[in-house]
Formats: sequence, structure tokens, C-alpha cells
Amino acid sequence: METDVQDGETLSELLRDISGILFYLETVRADYHNKWSAFVNDKIAAKMSVARAQVEADVRYPELYELRRTMDAAYTVVNAIRTNISYLKSEIHNSK
Repeated sequence: METDVQDGETLSELLRDISGILFYLETVRADYHNKWSAFVNDKIAAKMSVARAQVEADVRYPELYELRRTMDAAYTVVNAIRTNISYLKSEIHNSK
């Protein structure tokens, strides 16, 4: 999708859409984190080392890592869009 970075309305729509998706993904990430933590706790209770339990949990729940990486990138995009919208607003204000 090609977007005109000078079109504040489109940028605002994208920001709203991406923010909504990120809000949903936060709930998904929280669910996977709870599963990951429960797995680690079970392994530690079974006398496995913390480091080994975490490695096994990472292998069992790769979605947690994927979500973290994807969401970090999406938050970077959100910040860039906000910055661009702010710049556009200041340009409009300064041109008057």
C-alpha cells in the first residue's frame, strides 16, 4: 500500500488502524506470556534450572518472540506516523 506522507487524513486513519491492531495483539501477547510463564514455573518446580526452563519455553512458544518483534516494529511505525502528523500540523499552523 502506497501512502502519501503529506496526507494527514490518511495517516490518521492508518494510525487508528495500527493502534487498534496493536491493542488486540497486546492481549494475544499477554496470553502467550502467561502460557510461557506457567511452562517455566512447571519446569522449575520439576527441578530444571531457570535458564534451561526458559530456553525450552522459548522453543515451545515461538509466537511470543514473533509477537514481540512484530509489535516493536509496529510501535516504531506508530511513532513515525505520529511525528509526521505533528509535523504536518505545525506546517499548517506556521503557514497561516
